[in-house]
Order: sequence, then structure tokens, then C-alpha cells
Amino acid sequence: MKQTKGIETWSRAKIIGEETWDITLFEHTEKGLNDLQVPHKHDFYLILFVEQGEGIHEIDFTSLTVQPYQIHFLRPQQVHYWKLSKETKGYQLMFSASAIHLINQLSALPFFQIDVPPVLSLAPDEYGEIHQELKKLQQVLPHLDAIGQEISVLQFFLLLKKIQRYYLKAHEVEAQGPDRNVQEFKSLLETHFKTQNQVSFYADKLHITPNYLNIRTKKVLGISASHVIQQRIILEAERLLITTDLSIKEIAFELGFHDTGYFNHYFKKWRNKTPGQFRDSYNIYNKAW
Repeated sequence: MKQTKGIETWSRAKIIGEETWDITLFEHTEKGLNDLQVPHKHDFYLILFVEQGEGIHEIDFTSLTVQPYQIHFLRPQQVHYWKLSKETKGYQLMFSASAIHLINQLSALPFFQIDVPPVLSLAPDEYGEIHQELKKLQQVLPHLDAIGQEISVLQFFLLLKKIQRYYLKAHEVEAQGPDRNVQEFKSLLETHFKTQNQVSFYADKLHITPNYLNIRTKKVLGISASHVIQQRIILEAERLLITTDLSIKEIAFELGFHDTGYFNHYFKKWRNKTPGQFRDSYNIYNKAW
């Protein structure tokens, strides 16, 4: 059987060397690495707070310039790597999906949505306010008794909501409450996107019409349901092209395309490159592995 490189999924325990509770916070200079040149993905959420330093951080093939007073947001399963200067200082906040389940009953956190900027740049005084909340969270997290955990969760929520306020202001987006249809659509999509690319399939599962599903996704995500599906397929194609040895034909089949020529056309329509050209343009990954 052909051996392929997989996209390695890192747990918080792998990164910091020990099992952790749902919320983990540490100073970047203590346990963080400045060079994560092997592309990988996480089974948790990550927020990187940059107090000083510079470099690059690539999230799902978008290269971001790292600068002081920034906050970077990473969802589970996103492929990323970074290369940061030696003097980089800040914090890494890692947490499970269950840690933000309750907070999403309030207005949804915009920085973990699809098609939104993954970086928030703050003024020094704004970052200072966030830094104070980080220090408070750092102080209460070690108390793992029942009340201590509740206090930690409340401080965690307060931190995220203060970040949300600055994010909404910086990116001029509107806070929106959770939309059950869109949330369930995205969940279904993660399970079926390799075999189902029709809006009608997902609408039927949700017991709504395709037109209504499109209306909801445009309102919440800013794009149509078909765009969301196509975007997810292309993202997976990119991940497979860069982080596996699968041939383009094998990748096309993996994603439900029975004609390689059509897959090439489909991919080029979205990325202005053929799959082969896209793979060649990311040789940096192959060198790092």
C-alpha cells in the first residue's frame, strides 16, 4: 500500500508535554516554539497573542505578517505553521470546543467564523487591556476545584468578549446571535462534503428549502450555501496537495471527482492555478518535511 504523508493533528498535550484541562494558557517564551515549519493542524482552538516580535504565520495557505499587539485566531483542523523572531513574546491560549459551547449561546464569536480576518491588530493601550485580562486568567486557572473552574470559565468568557468588542470595531462586522440552521449546515458539511456538493442535500437534512438555506448563509456568513460547499472542497484539496504524496488523480477521487480534467478546471477556477501549479508553489512545505 502506498504510504502518504498525512496532516498531523496536534493535541495540547503534545505541544506542552502534559495533559491539560479544557483551557490552557502559557507565555510564549516559556513553552512556545518560534519555528513551527512543519504544517500541522490542531484538535483545539488556538489564540496567539503577540506582545513583541515579528515573522510570518500561515493559516490555511494565507500568509500573515506577525507584528506587535496582534491577536491571531485558529480554528480546529486548520493547517498552519509559523516562523517567528527569537524575541517574540506573548501568550498562547488553547481550549477545546466544549470550552466555548456555552459562550456561543450568547452572540457568536466572529473571529472563529468562516471567511473572516484571522488577525486583530490593536493599539498599545487596547492590547494592554487584553493583557490585563490574560494575567487575571493566568492567575485563576491553576485553581481546579469546582468553584475555581467556574471562576476560570467566567474570566475566560470575559476575555473573549472583550476581544470580540475590539474585533467587531476593527473589522466593522455586526455581532450576530447563533443561527441554528447555519451551525447545523456547517456541521453536516464537515461530514459529507467529499460526497455531497448540492445545497439541496443539506437543506433536506435541515428540513428547509435550498433557497432559505442560501438566505441564512448569506446573512450570517456573507456567502451563499453553494459557495460555502465549494470553499470547503477547495480547502481540502489544498490541504491534500500540500501535505500528502497523493497524486492529483487520487486527490480528485478522494474529493468525489471522477474526472481529473474537471477537477483541474474546478480548482483553477477558484485559485487561478492548476492543482499541480499550486503544489509546486508550496515547495517550502516539502523542504520542511
